[in-house]
Amino acid sequence: MKKFWNNRRFKYGSMATLVTVLFVVGVVVVNIIATLLLNRFPVKVDLTDNKIYQLTEESIDFAKKLDTSVEIIVCKSRTDLEDSVSSGQPFGKQAIEIIEGYTKQNSNIQVEYVDLVKQPSVAQEYASYGVTDYSVIVKTDKRTKVVSVNDFIDVQTNSQTNQQSIRSQAEQVMTSALMYVTNDKVSKVSILTGFSEVASSGFNSLLKDNNFEIIQQNLSTEEIDPEADVAVIYCPTIDYTDDELQKLDTFLDNNSTFGKTLVYLAAPQQPELPKLESFLAEWGISIQNSRLVESSAQNSYDRTGAVFGATYVNQDYVSDLRDSSLPFIAYDSRPVSLLFTEEGNRSAELLLRSSNTTVAVPLTEEALADFDFDKAEQQSYGVAALGQRIKYDGATPLISNVLVFGSIQSFSEYILSDARYNNNEYTVNLVNQLAGKENDINISSVSFDATALTVTQQQYQMIFVLFIIVVPIILVVVGVFVWIRRRNK
Repeated sequence: MKKFWNNRRFKYGSMATLVTVLFVVGVVVVNIIATLLLNRFPVKVDLTDNKIYQLTEESIDFAKKLDTSVEIIVCKSRTDLEDSVSSGQPFGKQAIEIIEGYTKQNSNIQVEYVDLVKQPSVAQEYASYGVTDYSVIVKTDKRTKVVSVNDFIDVQTNSQTNQQSIRSQAEQVMTSALMYVTNDKVSKVSILTGFSEVASSGFNSLLKDNNFEIIQQNLSTEEIDPEADVAVIYCPTIDYTDDELQKLDTFLDNNSTFGKTLVYLAAPQQPELPKLESFLAEWGISIQNSRLVESSAQNSYDRTGAVFGATYVNQDYVSDLRDSSLPFIAYDSRPVSLLFTEEGNRSAELLLRSSNTTVAVPLTEEALADFDFDKAEQQSYGVAALGQRIKYDGATPLISNVLVFGSIQSFSEYILSDARYNNNEYTVNLVNQLAGKENDINISSVSFDATALTVTQQQYQMIFVLFIIVVPIILVVVGVFVWIRRRNK
């Protein structure tokens, strides 16, 4: 017996067996612990090129700082939403990851999924918001905002190639909604109507998406809401009367406290509007009756030259842009010029201008008959200007603003949603600054076009069986085989 215990084969074989068994047990224990931890604390890694399933640092920082309780109600069962697909893309799964991403950053943010068929009381409670399937209700004690999962998807079509690009703006929509319901104050914008305006749904969406409360007022019958911080005039085709101009003056004067902003969007199809043009002239701004066309193909974004890149004049309104090298796109713009730079307590400045290879094309048929584009003068023209009136309360400046863009088409939805251009971010930052509103977080949309690595439930089960059962069994079999072979040597 003593000889057996001292046998060299037994010693080394037993040690090999012991090491193998301990290794196998260790692997099994580690896998069990890891499984339990992942079930208790789920960890997911976003391996997509564009990180479409995770929040940006801006949204994470914002969510972490929230000290207000926020309730998010998704009007769809989690299972049904996860299975939702649009244009072949898993937008439902991505929506869940983005929404739940906020809850992981702050326990004050809670999410609940409801089936409106099984819980119709939710639709009844929020009936005034038009809640339907796929609505997302974001609420605090301050206010409520309802968005839709359908708003998370932005489908863009290339006009030249006719190819579609599917992008997600889920994070922008959700972060904006969270900011809206948690901000102490919401800025109000009055859209002025009553003079056959050419509406701009793109500019409306830009304001709404950046948490401005929008109201619509008929200036011919109403005074401008004194609580509005900004008033907007969309390309009227009928001239104002002295009464409407007085309402504009009253709004901008604001009982001699100023602090108001008027935005005016123009277009080539407008007729001459002498009274409105006279009002703008008082703020040092003139809009010429012609259409700008870019003669250089290097700065033209279409074949006609009507779409071109404008350069930034005042860098104060560019410093907060994430990428100031991206152009502001002017589309079918009228030239905007200054009548003065300073006059009394008023000042005027150009904000955007075309390149020096731009031609001003006449609008009337009579003038076009004698117009030769190739021989026309090429120069730089303004496409946006700012007029200001300022006074001081002690050392505190009080300012009212008139902001003029020569092109309403620059705010087409497809231009505003294109991350290659700065029209969206530049305009939001500019209006926020003029209105005294803190800049919201502006998140770029991300493309679904990149191939994403996703794991189905079936694949998950296969991985589980492989690493928790099959691999340990193989290790045990190999260990026993090695031990038997060494023992019989």
